[in-house]
Amino acid sequence: MYSKIQNLLEQAAAQAESSTAEVSSVTNATRNCSTDIEAENVFQRLKQKLFHIQQWNAESNLSSFALFDGSGYPEMEKIAAVGDFIRITLPGSGKDDWVKIVEIFEAADEIVLTVQPSHNPTDEENESTTSHFFTVDSTNNFCLQKNGLKLNFYVIGLGEKSNTEDTSGIVETVRNFATANIGHFLGIQKAQWQHFCDNFVEIEN
Repeated sequence: MYSKIQNLLEQAAAQAESSTAEVSSVTNATRNCSTDIEAENVFQRLKQKLFHIQQWNAESNLSSFALFDGSGYPEMEKIAAVGDFIRITLPGSGKDDWVKIVEIFEAADEIVLTVQPSHNPTDEENESTTSHFFTVDSTNNFCLQKNGLKLNFYVIGLGEKSNTEDTSGIVETVRNFATANIGHFLGIQKAQWQHFCDNFVEIEN
């Protein structure tokens, strides 16, 4: 049986092996259930959470998220769909980062929401400029999987290269390089996504 998530994990592993730079990342958390009924009920609840971006804020310790429709209007209660934008705010980073939902894959036991760095849809003067510290070639994949009594949640980053060319100026170029590379080096991004994954599947500490 084809597994979108397994394919993404294999891509991440291949990228990690083929490059001396850190161009892929995988963060995950697993929740164990007691019965098939519990596993299915939790899976359906987490599926709803995945599509309601506003609820992500309760799972994050630093970044905040807001959903915008394809025209750049805020839609806090909207169910996420392909073509929508997500504004990511990391305090102290100097600016917001923007991604666009480019794919939603749904199967019986797995769901993948894929986003890609994009322009700021609220800024008509810079529609051709990628407003994110990674290049437009990268993707972030939010993956929910039910495997028997286990629920797995992954955040899989692919093609993660710092955006130092498609920017609005030298200040943003320096900011993007620092956010992308120092964040990787110090483990800040990894720690943030681990916190997010643990909270998303509602692991009890």
